[in-house]
Amino acid sequence: MRIPGISELTDGEETLLPTLFLLEGPLGVGKREYCTKFLEDGINDNAYCIIVSARITDSQFKDLFYKIDQRLLKDKLKFINPLLSGSGYDDVSLDSVYKEIFSFLHLDNKERKQVPKQDKDPAMSEKQVCIVIESLNQLCDIFDVDAVRKFLSKLTVVVKKIGATAIYTIDTPVIDKYIPATSFCEGKLEMKFEETVGNPLSRKIRLLTSSHVTSSPKWIDFAIDDKGMVTFGDDLVACTMDSKPIQGVPLYHNDMPFCSENCIKTFKKLSPLFAPINPKPVVLDYHFFFIDIVGLSDPKLVVAKQKEKIERLNGFIKDCEAYRKTPDDAKIILPTGDGMAIGFMENPELPYKLSAELHRFLKKYNKRKTGDDLIHVRIGLSSGPVFTVMDITDKPDVWGPGIILARRVMDLGDSWHILIADNLANQLKPLTEEYRRNIREIGEHEIKHGEKIKVFLACSEDYGNPDMPEVFKK
Repeated sequence: MRIPGISELTDGEETLLPTLFLLEGPLGVGKREYCTKFLEDGINDNAYCIIVSARITDSQFKDLFYKIDQRLLKDKLKFINPLLSGSGYDDVSLDSVYKEIFSFLHLDNKERKQVPKQDKDPAMSEKQVCIVIESLNQLCDIFDVDAVRKFLSKLTVVVKKIGATAIYTIDTPVIDKYIPATSFCEGKLEMKFEETVGNPLSRKIRLLTSSHVTSSPKWIDFAIDDKGMVTFGDDLVACTMDSKPIQGVPLYHNDMPFCSENCIKTFKKLSPLFAPINPKPVVLDYHFFFIDIVGLSDPKLVVAKQKEKIERLNGFIKDCEAYRKTPDDAKIILPTGDGMAIGFMENPELPYKLSAELHRFLKKYNKRKTGDDLIHVRIGLSSGPVFTVMDITDKPDVWGPGIILARRVMDLGDSWHILIADNLANQLKPLTEEYRRNIREIGEHEIKHGEKIKVFLACSEDYGNPDMPEVFKK
């Protein structure tokens, strides 16, 4: 389970393993909104989610998760207010919270005493679990630090045992009295307010420590809109006038975002000077990245494992900078079941950069896996035209030679190959020394309908496969 903003917090280094985080920050900085997004993402990933808070009521809980379907709120998200779970402000109340958590996760009394290796429900072994404990300060004030520490020590053992991801929040400054309640956390997230000359008060967050990340901690911007939605770093909405990230809630004029009323007034004065934007032509040139998972259709591989690999691949691609930083209207995405085609409208380097970045992610991931958990891919790249067609549901879709050629090139490859059609390779090689050094021609091959294409292979020490594809050896 990924925590919100992980790509920005770690420079896209890798997806974190399940762990327990302490989230520190002053009142009002956005800890609750961050945890809400964490749980919403968990529900969208089909995880079991739990929030323990003595600060919010049932109605406030429903307001926080208004975007979640009511059936999912009941089945996938559990809210526990410890003030209402027992007979008083003591160990008994916190033990009641502990029992409610186990009940929600379908664990029986025997398993609770033994600290479970597997849930009562066999499907739970394949599910993710996300837990939030809000405001350790308040819990320590209400229930006494020793009682809270005893409760957290039992819960933390279970969190680790079932592979859950948990966030415990605490308000800063943290006084010495509360420190014993924070000793169970493996990673630390920090939030703060920052005020700069000429700019409104902004929010910042950083991943200070984690046992699974080696990149240096850095502060990144995040914002919370009037609906409680959290955005990070490069995902912040940019002002239409100066293209700078908007700190706070953006103002809109004609569906365009602005940072202030003055920017809107300036835009209105200048807008008559701009020519109208022409609509996109029917036929467009795109640069394509086509990928599939090698061996996914093997009948020996269970369906649950196939599904997990597809979801993992999708998550890694979303984390890649080449994908994240390309606006939605400058790329097209065509899922293919065991992979996908992604077309980039402007920059011919993006399919190559996405391939290299994805390989680095996958190789780090595979170092921790064995057997059927390993993910192997093959990739084909090309450039070419596509055209708009209407699908069977009368919705616009795209198809054309650019997509078809990328698929044909990919089909020639084996595990970890990055193969490039000559029409794209010839655009890339003159651009940098890296491309000139790492892209080499491997030969000509006949594809469907008797057409022959020249194929190039891309590889370096940290991406690609230097071996000749089997079809070329024959």
